[in-house]
Amino acid sequence: MHHTLRSGLLAVIMALCFVQTVPAAEIRLTGKVVTTVTRAAPMPFNGIVDEVLVRPGDAVEQGAPLLRYHLQEEAARMLQRELITGAATEEERGQILSLRQQQTEIEAQRNKARQLVASGLGSRQASSRLEASYESIQNRIELLKIAIDKREKTFAARLKELEGYFGQKLDPRGDLPETLTLTSPINGYVLAVTAETSPGSLLSQGSMPVSVGQLNPVIIRVPVYEADVNSIAVDDVATVQIPSLKDKEFMATVSEISWASTDMNVGNPSYYTVELTVPNPTLELKPGFKAIVLFNK
Repeated sequence: MHHTLRSGLLAVIMALCFVQTVPAAEIRLTGKVVTTVTRAAPMPFNGIVDEVLVRPGDAVEQGAPLLRYHLQEEAARMLQRELITGAATEEERGQILSLRQQQTEIEAQRNKARQLVASGLGSRQASSRLEASYESIQNRIELLKIAIDKREKTFAARLKELEGYFGQKLDPRGDLPETLTLTSPINGYVLAVTAETSPGSLLSQGSMPVSVGQLNPVIIRVPVYEADVNSIAVDDVATVQIPSLKDKEFMATVSEISWASTDMNVGNPSYYTVELTVPNPTLELKPGFKAIVLFNK
């Protein structure tokens, strides 16, 4: 019996030793470094570049100038016309003056009808009709006032927007300044300036000549096979190797795991996007770098 007990204990000890020496399973993934936030600065009008003020890699603050330009001739004419037109409330104001004149005439008739009714010589129905006409005109005046207020507020907002593009106050009755400034939409670093963005080039409205991104921290985005995705959880820590930096290692933390596969075709394997956040205070990690992500499970 003692011999059997000793044999059993020995077997348990050997089994424990075997378990302890088995290496942990490793999940190895390949992905790309991307910015946490990227915003492009769109051209609000057709314009011709006068001066490019930044280069890729420059640090910029929100509102910092990226380039200066002047309006294309047709764009300048349209914008000047928009400023001169302003809120365009003249018609509504004229209608209000006309309605107030009618209201004054009806008010005089209404007051006379009230006196006649009070003395027993007038018709109450006629008095009521005049009262209803007076109230109807008043309601129309109030609606016109609301319309005028909306237009004036819309124009004021538009004027403020335009002043942001020009970087100065605008006089709706004066000439437009010659130069506008395209500014950074966020704090960050200039990621790219398009090849066609150079002095003298024409940039069309809506084009995005400069993009700005935030680089500390950065995100590493990796596709994970369906059999492995449940082995990874938010806040898990992984080691990241960057081949472009001679396999230098960084520590990353899982910040997001997608719930839907990138390909829902039943005939194809499913992959899920996992995002990891990596501190990047020295800006060594650049968007587009290949990254090897290692999980020890």
